[in-house]
Amino acid sequence: MVHISSYVCVTINAIVSQVENVAARSAGNNSDGRKMNLADELQIIQTLLTHEDEDFIQAVNVQLRRPPSVILYTQEQIHDIHLFCSSDTAPALRSVLSFDRTFNLSSLYLTVMVFKHRKVVRKSTQEPPVFVGPMLLHGDGKYTTYLNFFSAVNGAMNGAGVSASEFRVSDQVIVGSDDENALVSAAKTAFSQSEHLFCMVHVKDNVRQHLTAIGTATGLRENVVSRLFGCSGVAESADESEEDDRTAELMQFVRQHNVDAIDYLQQRVLPKIKNNNRIKWRQSWIGVNQWTNNNCESMNHLLKIEVRFLAFMFGL
Repeated sequence: MVHISSYVCVTINAIVSQVENVAARSAGNNSDGRKMNLADELQIIQTLLTHEDEDFIQAVNVQLRRPPSVILYTQEQIHDIHLFCSSDTAPALRSVLSFDRTFNLSSLYLTVMVFKHRKVVRKSTQEPPVFVGPMLLHGDGKYTTYLNFFSAVNGAMNGAGVSASEFRVSDQVIVGSDDENALVSAAKTAFSQSEHLFCMVHVKDNVRQHLTAIGTATGLRENVVSRLFGCSGVAESADESEEDDRTAELMQFVRQHNVDAIDYLQQRVLPKIKNNNRIKWRQSWIGVNQWTNNNCESMNHLLKIEVRFLAFMFGL
């Protein structure tokens, strides 16, 4: 469960501040009652970049015939990623740096990075709180849009205070996301030496949807899903030998029952499961359970509630 820590409050307060600025300036600059358009909003955001006390809006990217994007983070967030997500972090404190795009924020999408603050725990759950990291407001889900964001974060993580002779923090981070092709490709380019975990909940949902779409009978479909993700499935293998045995049993079952998904499983599903398994086996701090991107889902849900509330309060 996500804890709205002081760190999250800093981010939400920053969003509140920007919304208040837009509302106040809109009222002052448009006395005729005209609503601000996207160009007006971009002009205000770009003006804020010149403020000496601004430490949240880091960049505004505007390209020809492309929706704009805004990169948001504070130096404190970058510092905490160093503290909790690098290979120098003690295993008991280390966290996956995960990200996700889940909803529209007014006319734009929001992609947010999150990680766990393992130096503290909540009294009610004894679980570490989830902290929000850098965020991207953007109008499309293109590879180049994500790459611009991840490259900016990469640069910040490997910027001031890290000499060329030291390790590159971004190359030591374990990242994780859903199975969105453009996002995954951009992350692999920007964090070229990092290992990438895939959310098994989304991979499982995709398998179920694919088998349903090709007309697989319900019983066969659920049997395949169980052989992949169940308690005795490929994704729960304890080592490579067990993984190979379970994979062979799965493919034998698929062939015997003429399930038209051999190429799909071999090319799209099993490589992701095996990738996650190998990372978990090497990085024991991740845990033995199938990795999911639930932290991002929860964080995006909270931010969505906050932004809806602010939009209602300010009539935006």
